[in-house]
Amino acid sequence: MELPHLADIWTAAGVILGFQATSFLWRIANEVTRNRENNNQDVTWLPPADILNLIAMVVLVSGVFLAPLLVSLPPLWAQKAFGLSLLLFVGHCFALAGHYDMYNRHTKRSMSYFPFQERVVVGIVAIISVLYILCIFRTYCA
Repeated sequence: MELPHLADIWTAAGVILGFQATSFLWRIANEVTRNRENNNQDVTWLPPADILNLIAMVVLVSGVFLAPLLVSLPPLWAQKAFGLSLLLFVGHCFALAGHYDMYNRHTKRSMSYFPFQERVVVGIVAIISVLYILCIFRTYCA
């Protein structure tokens, strides 16, 4: 099986980075609008779900775009960084649903900074991400 070329990975990563940035900017705009509607009485915060998205963007930019340019890494490393970024970005979507307590229709929204449902999802995403990274290093650094 032939590995994808770096240019192909960059194309896909650019599209995903656009989705990530759009998602993050939408969340920021939503928080600002909500705060404005409540006469600046709400506390604005960056929930852990959005932090997952920011980490995904950092992994994508540093691992897919910068590292292959600055350090002569094979395209395989960019591919693995792209995979980790996708895992974190998809995890962000599920964690955001947990932030709004959407996994149980009988639960009223807690309005807390880091609700239980979000903690569960972020924990699962963290475990899967660590396992992914360990598999990468075990396979390619051995």
